[in-house]
Amino acid sequence: MKNIYFVQANNVYGNDKRSVYIPYASGCIAAHAFADGKIKSECCLGGFVFTHEPIKQAAARMENPFIVAFSCSVWNYEYNKALAKEIKKVHPSAVIIFGGHNIRRDFGTLEECPEADYIIYREGEEPFRKLVRCLLDGEEPEAVENIAFRGENGYVKTEEKSYCLTDYPSPYLSGIFDGIADGKTNFSAILETNRGCPFKCAFCDWGSLGGRVRTFPMERVKAEIDWIASHGIEYVYCADGNFGIFDRDEEIAEYIISSKLSTGYPKSFRVCFTKNRTEFVKNICKRFNEHGLDKAQTLSFQSLSPDALENIGRKNISLEHFRELMNEYNRCGISTSSELILGLPGETKESFVGGICDLLEYGQHKAIQVYTCDLLPNSEMGSPEFVEKHGIKTVRTPFYQAHCNAFEKHEINEYNTTVIRTDTLSVEDWIYCVVFACIIQAFHNIGFFRAVAMYLRNAKGADYKDIYSAVAEFSANPENKACNAVYSLVKELATGMSQGRNAWAAACDSLGDISWQFDEIYFLKSLENADEIYDELEKMVCEGFGEDEEIRAVFDFQRKILKRPGEAGKIRIESDYDFYGFLNGIYEGKELPLKKKKTVITVEDKNNCTSLYDYACSVVWYGRNQAAALYISDCYMPEKQHQGGF
Repeated sequence: MKNIYFVQANNVYGNDKRSVYIPYASGCIAAHAFADGKIKSECCLGGFVFTHEPIKQAAARMENPFIVAFSCSVWNYEYNKALAKEIKKVHPSAVIIFGGHNIRRDFGTLEECPEADYIIYREGEEPFRKLVRCLLDGEEPEAVENIAFRGENGYVKTEEKSYCLTDYPSPYLSGIFDGIADGKTNFSAILETNRGCPFKCAFCDWGSLGGRVRTFPMERVKAEIDWIASHGIEYVYCADGNFGIFDRDEEIAEYIISSKLSTGYPKSFRVCFTKNRTEFVKNICKRFNEHGLDKAQTLSFQSLSPDALENIGRKNISLEHFRELMNEYNRCGISTSSELILGLPGETKESFVGGICDLLEYGQHKAIQVYTCDLLPNSEMGSPEFVEKHGIKTVRTPFYQAHCNAFEKHEINEYNTTVIRTDTLSVEDWIYCVVFACIIQAFHNIGFFRAVAMYLRNAKGADYKDIYSAVAEFSANPENKACNAVYSLVKELATGMSQGRNAWAAACDSLGDISWQFDEIYFLKSLENADEIYDELEKMVCEGFGEDEEIRAVFDFQRKILKRPGEAGKIRIESDYDFYGFLNGIYEGKELPLKKKKTVITVEDKNNCTSLYDYACSVVWYGRNQAAALYISDCYMPEKQHQGGF
């Protein structure tokens, strides 16, 4: 029997309770291959490499490998190349096959990795199965679609083909993972209920693959959910590009809820919702929210610049419709999250700053995620023609996942290709936008300054762009020492990233051994020196608006509703003004005047976070989309006891 090994090295998350994604992509390839009678009769599943384990160790534990198949993504591509080289040293006759999203549809991988014998483009199940059969029979592989290899007269690339199969066997149900899902590893799972994407955003490679979106059989999907629950897997990431695009997704959602109610698993189910069925998706999200399954409903934009949207081939819902949705979600107590990408062609400093503040203006107060624009090998944006047309400049940045052990050194470093300049955005403007986004996320979304900003916007008539531009300018001034210390720290991180010195996530003093996103660092370092920063910001606001009783009261309220390490039990919050009613009215789209009214609220805080690190994990990492950093409620309940966080 010939041994076939699969390599899909994933990151390990956390420090105390460490978890890793099950190697789903490789499992799909293996399940389809071993469903073939010939392959099953002549080959054995040798095993998986699913973390960045030491290269010599990984190669040495492979016993007479016939084939080693690698799933290549940005987080494991360099590791894969190094491991392939070591395997060829130890097992020179082994056939090395590379596939996955990080494989360009040219001969680049063959040039970069001479140890790779074959590369597979697009979906891998059927090409891999056919290629293995050719290798078993000693036949030439020219008839196998979507592969490339070295021929006698140079590189050979076969015909490209899109597949529309829906009967692929499940890696969960076929026993492919039985050897690793033995309770020794804390796995997170991937669930794929459909495959494909109808959209063709230039920054993404899904739409470029072509083919229709097709669904996997419902009985398979439900059986996989049962498998996940039976193995006690807590976290599930849904790999669908647009969950909610099909009517049947409501049935899938209810089955997941039923599974959690009957078994306790999964505990969390993360999805990327489709953008064009807002009412349908809202109902699903409401059900998930009721049962604590999903952290937030996604209402993503990527950009609010008309020029950038045209360049990337994307259309968004209108901002007025977005406002209506935000009001409705807030009334229902459903958390939401909106995404932006920094560095899209056509975006300017002014449009990015204006766009992120427009999201606040239209009601997205709780969660805005900002991502760097990274060039994917098979995206339209990654093509040389697109890069030249839009004056795109990139830098090779180290790839670290946030919330992984920052000091756990791997033998091989991974890298992103990050856009730091276009013909409409300079490097200096890119750095400013990174820091400005961190201010919005830390001060407003996580909540350090949110109550004050919402008061200034709705009681004093200032707009969010002016408010946070003033905060940025004030914090950039070294004379304002407490604010400037945090601002300068994050600006240095952004500058380092623009020069390829550091990643989008970094370790930070007093925040444990894991890496944190820049916006999380901005918030947590502000928290360490909160009172001094509030003193400086209160002085800034009073200089701009004049010192009065309401401004002093709103800063006092903001200080009190900010959760801090070491606090637990019942927290009593008093104010001479009804800020609870005022703010909740804004969340729900009501314009209520601020009333001078004695308010006393008792909030129960059950998170006993004694250290800043515990606080960072519990409140900022796990709880940020639920505004866990604030003692504040969805509903106005004066003089009654209720749970904190919204």
